Amino acid sequence: MRSPYEDAVLYDWEYRRRRDDVRFYCTLADERGGPVLDLGCGTGRLMAPLLRAGHTVVGVDAAPAMLARAAARIGRLPAPSRRRALLLRADMRALAFPPRFAFAVAAFHSIQHLETDIDLARFFAGAAGALMPGGWLAFDTFAPDAQFLARATPPRRDRLRRWGTTRFTHPATGQRTAYSETYRLAGKILQMTLHYQRIDGRGHQLGRERRVLLSHRQIEPAKIDELLRAAGLKLIASWGGFDGRPIEPATEQQIFLAQKPASASRASLQGALRRTDGERQKYRVSRRKR
Repeated sequence: MRSPYEDAVLYDWEYRRRRDDVRFYCTLADERGGPVLDLGCGTGRLMAPLLRAGHTVVGVDAAPAMLARAAARIGRLPAPSRRRALLLRADMRALAFPPRFAFAVAAFHSIQHLETDIDLARFFAGAAGALMPGGWLAFDTFAPDAQFLARATPPRRDRLRRWGTTRFTHPATGQRTAYSETYRLAGKILQMTLHYQRIDGRGHQLGRERRVLLSHRQIEPAKIDELLRAAGLKLIASWGGFDGRPIEPATEQQIFLAQKPASASRASLQGALRRTDGERQKYRVSRRKR
């Protein structure tokens, strides 16, 4: 299995039409002001528009290929925008920023790559520590309904149905490729395997299939509220889509906005971090990712 973040060119091509979230988060950033902390910035899909809008932005990601793509994208911006940008390779579970950001954002389901409660708690505590008093944290999650999750429970355990079957031309290699998806549900983790098979003009397979694993931790809104409160943050708004609709039982796209209280102290945030350290033996941060 490979990571979906090794091929940054393909990533950008596959999500090239995903723009609603960019407009939504840019609106929030304009309303709250900066500096902005873009957590899980990826290829700079959101970071570049924020820079063009005049914000100072620090982008954080753990994937070298994604950061390289982001650097190339930012490098094409005018000099004043480039001077307001900083890219950092870091682990979102080990954030250690001083409280200097007015707005932090973790777009495109980024927090769902944190699979354990400890990982999530450390992320929210670190994000809270990076916010100045009164600062905002915005993020979104994918919450598939029961019908979607049924895809992960096939009638026969050894046979997984292929979904989303299509064919496309790879934007970098020009190679014709057949694409499909399979799903497994392991506890609270939805495992999505993306299948890429090179084909010739007649649709015949060429070489071995490439498989990419994408895992999403399923998080209920009540758990989100619990994690935010433990980190000293207050949930102030939520939406069931980037068009502003409310969250409903069948809502798959959920967006949350939290605020760091103006009276929040550094000591209370350190307390939130200590609460996550009771099971430190279960968690190890790789310094090589920083």
